[in-house]
Amino acid sequence: MIILGPTGKMGNAMVKCAHVNPDIELVGAVGPKGRDYIGKDIGLVCNLSETINIMVHDRLDEIINQCDLVLDCTLPQVSMQALACCVKHKKAFVSGTTGFSDDEKKAFKKAGESIPVVLASNTSKMMNILFKCIKDVALTIGSQGDIDIIDMHDNKKLDAPSGTAKSIAEMISKALNYEHNDYTYGRNGMGIRKENSIAFNSIRSGGLPGSIKVLFGYENERMELSAHVYNMKTYADGMIEAGLFLKGKQPGLYRVKEVFNL
Repeated sequence: MIILGPTGKMGNAMVKCAHVNPDIELVGAVGPKGRDYIGKDIGLVCNLSETINIMVHDRLDEIINQCDLVLDCTLPQVSMQALACCVKHKKAFVSGTTGFSDDEKKAFKKAGESIPVVLASNTSKMMNILFKCIKDVALTIGSQGDIDIIDMHDNKKLDAPSGTAKSIAEMISKALNYEHNDYTYGRNGMGIRKENSIAFNSIRSGGLPGSIKVLFGYENERMELSAHVYNMKTYADGMIEAGLFLKGKQPGLYRVKEVFNL
């Protein structure tokens, strides 16, 4: 396996998880051109407390033929370049990057015609179990109340709402036959809330690793469904599991719920 962005929060966590996993051989990592850690041992770059004789490179195409699989949690533009490289070299690809445009998501579907791909907005197993619970509640009583999605992350996270929050909104919209993308974002000014609406509220504060809360609000009561991630390891473990899931798989765009057998 090759891991992209080894010095990012997710990249670093994935390197550490892969290093101790007996089912995985880590063969390289790729960082941006010009960084001072290019050409250095991953063990030193990612604080593994030892050198492991595997280097960080600045070009995926130079080392991609050494691997079966590429793991990516970076930025959309980096992910799209990596996806194209994986298609060209017939390598499996798992991306946990968020913030893709609709056209970029279509490119993943197209790539699934020639390579096995997992595109995941969230690779926490607990979060994905939460998605299943949310869908069940939405189908049962969702249309009778107001729905709010609150996502909390650290102050370095770029996209708001998060990819996880957007995935939840899309899932609820589909379940309730709501107009796709007819969402509101926070509250500002005067006015009564629109009926049958889904509202986002995004908090970016300090070092919060990730929390999602979905509120179903009614006249005299409310239901809250939530999950909280304490550190990046849970996401990294999920990325690794998604990679192992693709071993021997035929080309296709696979979902995280298939990875976790949900």
